[in-house]
Amino acid sequence: MDAQPVRLLGAAFLAAAVRLAVQARAQPRQVNGVLGGSVVLSAALPPNATVREIEWSFSAGAGATIRTAELSRGRFERPDPGDRFRQRLEMFNATSLRISALEPGDGGLYGARVKLLPAVVHDQSFNLSVFEPLPDPEIQSWLLSETPARCNVSLQCRVPSGTRGTVAWMNPRRDQRGLWVRPISGGVLKVEVQRSYANATLTCRVRSAVEERRRSIDLLHVCWSRGEAIRLGCWTTVAAAILLGPSAWRLSP
Repeated sequence: MDAQPVRLLGAAFLAAAVRLAVQARAQPRQVNGVLGGSVVLSAALPPNATVREIEWSFSAGAGATIRTAELSRGRFERPDPGDRFRQRLEMFNATSLRISALEPGDGGLYGARVKLLPAVVHDQSFNLSVFEPLPDPEIQSWLLSETPARCNVSLQCRVPSGTRGTVAWMNPRRDQRGLWVRPISGGVLKVEVQRSYANATLTCRVRSAVEERRRSIDLLHVCWSRGEAIRLGCWTTVAAAILLGPSAWRLSP
């Protein structure tokens, strides 16, 4: 085989490895997980790379950096099986580390020192954030008025204070005629629906960086079945909205 193409191929491989290493050092990749769940940290490799070894490490804040695992030629080793991760680390594949049963203290910076054949070494890093599981949203309803043909109701979607998520009312389907939705203060929706379209539902969603929860409400049950709505007058509903105060909300597609 001609030596010139071989040299060109080797130079291209080395350039790709160096570029990948520079990018990895410049900015840790963000990884998000949920308490009790699991995440996979995957080292990025140049095309056609052959891995000799990957050394994984962990540090949190100003604490010491600890070696957590080594992946070498298909073998998985733990330098200190009694560290904080215990049996919660495993080899996901030849270039990836899996962390299961996530704990609050697992958040931090993870490093991967990747050694490629024949003699290329570069470092990558991952910033893991561990979030509390999202609660299911709650929907409160206030009945303003109803007739055999039409109903007016106010709805509010809530999550517990301190929840790290964004609450959003989702827009109803565009083909739901006979349904009018208007946001008012305090994250409350004012809804007017005709009896002939009362099988409509409205859905509230709470979303974080890693998961989503939804809850829907049946307008027929709220309006005409003497169901879950609190039956208040118009002024009482407005006062309730003021007392509830502003919240993170919007209509979402």
